[in-house]
Amino acid sequence: MKRIIFILLINYLITPGIIAQDQEYIDSLIQQLDYQLNDIAKIDMLNKIADDFLYINSDKMNDYSRQALELSEEIDYKKGIAESYNNLSIFFGTKGIYDKAIDYVFKSLKIMQEENNRIGIARCYNIIGIINYYLNNDECSIEYFNKALEINIEINDKKWIAGNFNNLGMIYERMGDYNKALEYYFKSLKTNKELNNKNWIGNNYGNIGILYQRMGKPESLEYFFKRLKINERQGDMDGISSTNYYIGNYYNSQNEFEKALPYLLISYNIADSLESLAHLNNSANGLSVTFAGLNNYKQSYKFHKIYKTLSDSLNFEKNTQKITRLKMQNQFRKDQYLNELEYQKTKLIFITIAGALFVFVVITILLFRRQQAKSKYFKLKQKKHQLENQLLQEKLEFKGKELQDNVKYLVNKNELITSVSERLIEEKPRFKKENQNVINEVILELQSSIDSDIWEEFELRFKQVHNYYYEILNKKFPHLSANDKKLCAFLRLNMSSREISAITHQSIKSIETARIRLRKKLNISNKDIGLADFLSQF
Repeated sequence: MKRIIFILLINYLITPGIIAQDQEYIDSLIQQLDYQLNDIAKIDMLNKIADDFLYINSDKMNDYSRQALELSEEIDYKKGIAESYNNLSIFFGTKGIYDKAIDYVFKSLKIMQEENNRIGIARCYNIIGIINYYLNNDECSIEYFNKALEINIEINDKKWIAGNFNNLGMIYERMGDYNKALEYYFKSLKTNKELNNKNWIGNNYGNIGILYQRMGKPESLEYFFKRLKINERQGDMDGISSTNYYIGNYYNSQNEFEKALPYLLISYNIADSLESLAHLNNSANGLSVTFAGLNNYKQSYKFHKIYKTLSDSLNFEKNTQKITRLKMQNQFRKDQYLNELEYQKTKLIFITIAGALFVFVVITILLFRRQQAKSKYFKLKQKKHQLENQLLQEKLEFKGKELQDNVKYLVNKNELITSVSERLIEEKPRFKKENQNVINEVILELQSSIDSDIWEEFELRFKQVHNYYYEILNKKFPHLSANDKKLCAFLRLNMSSREISAITHQSIKSIETARIRLRKKLNISNKDIGLADFLSQF
């Protein structure tokens, strides 16, 4: 299970500058867009607003990133295009849509390398390292984290160095070297406290808490609540969702399922409102474990199915193959660029042909990806409809069983009361005369508790479950009487003559006679089919 969500690590990749702390600050940035800014200043402002919306509204982050991208492409502003791509990569990463995140970050890296933008290149390396981390590709992740760290040290950027301390701690943790991982986490925490980076401090608390939990130390819960406090103060909904999951998961590990339930439900509901597949995947799995621990196996099975569906949609193996392919494409582009510079004077024809072929390949890949994305969306939508239909069918079956159980309970209750009353009447002469008045009172009290209006309650519940049953009977057999329809309803539930008798207060012989008459009215007198089987078709 992925234990650190994408948004926690992306905190270390935000462009330099003041990070927005609340909606009021972002509103002040948006107001500046109304001023007479030149195109470049407006693009930079749009990308900054997109950065700041990461913690408040990821959909608006997507909107402002696309506005910046559109304007950047109009004026061919390379830096603006690359930063927009990075923001879009972060957006899709927080949603768990890793294939699109991969596409955008490699597009950004290509531009940053062409522009020799060292800070931008380091940022791309960090994002690629994080994506590889979530796809369990440790070697590639270490490679890109080290590339980013080398540039961070070169330009003495303490903020990004702190971020890579955290990233290296994650790798060492997954490798099982917990002491070294803690050493890097606390280095990162110390630096972030010096810089007063609240969001990053919260991330450190979360990582330390998770590692302590792996080590079996109870201090983990203390760090989770520290992180939750920062998330709530910052209004970081993604962070609130993930931290509630960590707390719920901790309580699950301690078999304290009642404590785990409210935290996991908060995590699931927030993730659902944010449409974050990765968060939903984790919290659904946690809720499946919790409900199983509470012996609510129906809910446990429900969330397990949601977890399996989301796991299939994330398709980690396929994304791993794609990131390898894109890495090779990126290297190919670099080699081709160098070859073009070296041989452009002597091999102009070859370069023209290679360029046309490259355009053809890119267009083909884009068309293929577009079709692939449509196919994936259609399959996910189909799975959603199947799940909804299955849940609806289960609900209907549950109501039907509840109806049958309720009727059987009332029948058994009346039969028991009647049996006890008859036995008391039979035995009354044997009691002393002074006790017979008491016996008479008991008999009257028992008989008064018999449900005389079972049919009204039965009919109300029956219509809730089989709401079109009477309409179909009226259409196919309009000559049926009200008593015939009652009998049809009882038989639809496969009730015996004895059970029907207990409800209608008719004798069993009368019920059997009514069944014979009903077969004639339904035109099945001479057919080898039971009444209950025939009526179950409607």
